[in-house]
Parts: sequence; C-alpha cells; structure tokens
Amino acid sequence: MNCEQARILLMGYLDGELDSEQEKELRRHLDTCPACRAEWESFKNLKEDTSNMKFKLLPEMYWDEYWEKVYNKIERGLGWIFFSIGAIILFGFGFYEMFRDFFMNPKEPLALKLGVGFLSIGLIVIFVSVLREKLMVRRVDKYRRVIR
Repeated sequence: MNCEQARILLMGYLDGELDSEQEKELRRHLDTCPACRAEWESFKNLKEDTSNMKFKLLPEMYWDEYWEKVYNKIERGLGWIFFSIGAIILFGFGFYEMFRDFFMNPKEPLALKLGVGFLSIGLIVIFVSVLREKLMVRRVDKYRRVIR
C-alpha cells in the first residue's frame, strides 16, 4: 500500500468503515510510514476533540433579540408591499381619470386602448419601484452628502 491509498482509507478507518483486510493493510502501512502515522494521529485527535465538544445554550435575551429582528424584517417587508400596491392603485386610478374620455370613446381602437393602458401600468410600476429603491438606498448611501 502506498501513502496515497492509505490517506484515502484513513477516514474510513477512523469511522470504523473498513473491512478487516483493509484495516490490516492500513495498520501495516501506518507502522512503517511516519508521515501517514502523523496524519492518522492528527485525525484521531481531531475526532476526539470534536466528540467532546458541547453546544453552549444562548441566554434567553439573545433569542428575544433574534426574534425581534425577524419580526421587524417581516413587518417592514409587508409594509413595503402594501405601500407599493397602494401607490400602484392610486397612480393607476389617476392615469385612468386623466384618460377616461379616451378609454370610454368607442371610436378609439381596442389595440390603442390596450397599448396606452399597459404603457401606463408599466410606467406606474417602474416609478413606484424606482421610488422605493431610492428611499431604501438613501438611508445607507455613504455618498449621499457628497456634492457633485
């Protein structure tokens, strides 16, 4: 057995996954190869150290703080969703009122009405999206006070 083959089997040996023939070969190699034996010792010590580790429970105040942050993020996310929907509805109603005569006129072709309607809705959605992004970025923009 060469060192490369031995290194492949080391973790299986550590976890007790090798058959008896593989174990014998690996032990013979470890007896004759100081480099592989040092690596084996290192792996064995690492396994012992990690198996002796215990999780430390966090104090209750940390959990309270964690859940408070989660709720804040959920609330803010819902707030922005409702804000966006409300803005889209209001701007959409405003565009509709501006073009009501156009949309109610039976002489105007349906394709033209659909085109103007979708164009208006697209502009409203883009406007609300850009406005929301600017408001969000403005709070954390480190260059906002830089004068151009």
